Amino acid sequence: MKKLLVVILLFTITITQAQKNKKALVLADKLSKIMEVDDDEKEKILELILDRNKQKAALKKEHSDDKDTFKVKAKEAEKAYNKNLRKLAGEEKFKLLIAYRKAQRAAKN
Repeated sequence: MKKLLVVILLFTITITQAQKNKKALVLADKLSKIMEVDDDEKEKILELILDRNKQKAALKKEHSDDKDTFKVKAKEAEKAYNKNLRKLAGEEKFKLLIAYRKAQRAAKN
């Protein structure tokens, strides 16, 4: 019985991780199309996304009792991610992403 519970738990964790990685892959595809990057840069973008997700998960675990601190730390992680993304893609390609984000915000309003 215990073995069955362990197997179910591991299976659940594996599926959850695969879903998170799938979302990261979808985001990397989307960003690579928006910023018009090659496959090598796309892989590096995926690494940045996965790293950011790991940082946010660690922050969430660390600051589970203090949401305000988590928000501040998560915003810092997001800024670092955007800075690294800008450095990776280059200024011109990053401007394409900025324009896309502005268009998306304008469409919502």
